[in-house]
Amino acid sequence: MKISAKKSREARRGDDESLFGLLSSYKSYNTYVSLFLSGDENAIIVLLTDNPKKWSLMADSKYASFRSMSRLEAGLPRLSVKYMQPEHLVKSIGPMLGMKIPTNKVTIINNIDSDGYFMLETSSKFLPEVLHNVRKIVTMPPQKKYEMLEKCLAENM
Repeated sequence: MKISAKKSREARRGDDESLFGLLSSYKSYNTYVSLFLSGDENAIIVLLTDNPKKWSLMADSKYASFRSMSRLEAGLPRLSVKYMQPEHLVKSIGPMLGMKIPTNKVTIINNIDSDGYFMLETSSKFLPEVLHNVRKIVTMPPQKKYEMLEKCLAENM
């Protein structure tokens, strides 16, 4: 009896115990990171979204003085994290995103559940710390991503 190619591909995908095979079920999940800097207000914003379309939230008059930092200007290899949703990232790293900044100097807006974005605003004097931690997030190795996903999914069950 001949097995169709489609069925054999599905069986192979489900049987793949490699790290890539385990992460491939989360392939559609991505977190997009955007950095906004304001010279007038002396502030920086880190925006995590599940869709880059949500960067248009920054068009609000409240954020008119902020400009988007380019990937090259920030010195980052990319502005996204594959296989991770923003809520998994925030849940596993924490609302401060691993930054060692005084909590009274940070404003956090967590609208992941309702609007699909997470915003962290702080003074621009912490720019090196912010860039360092964003670099750590976007260059995270696949093994660490899988551990974080596993931890978040285990807590939800």
